[in-house]
Amino acid sequence: MLQTPDGGGRLELFEYLHPAVIESAPTVPNEIGMHRVAFSVDDIDDALRIVARHGYGPLRGVATYEGVYKLAYVRGPSGIIVMLAQELQPS
Repeated sequence: MLQTPDGGGRLELFEYLHPAVIESAPTVPNEIGMHRVAFSVDDIDDALRIVARHGYGPLRGVATYEGVYKLAYVRGPSGIIVMLAQELQPS
């Protein structure tokens, strides 16, 4: 169980041991039932360097959403899509 530093949020990570795993194709972004998790990061470029060391990279690069966030999607373990979001400071 991961908990945010302020105690306001938790994320449970688990793995099925029984019954046996059923292999399937990774979900696509607009498919019902998609498994995705999002993380707020202080520095998206640094976060992407860390995930790259584990063999993962952005699915479609880094985008800026309405000048408020820099976003990147990474397909992680078990095909889970992980969104990384860096809030941009107003200039």
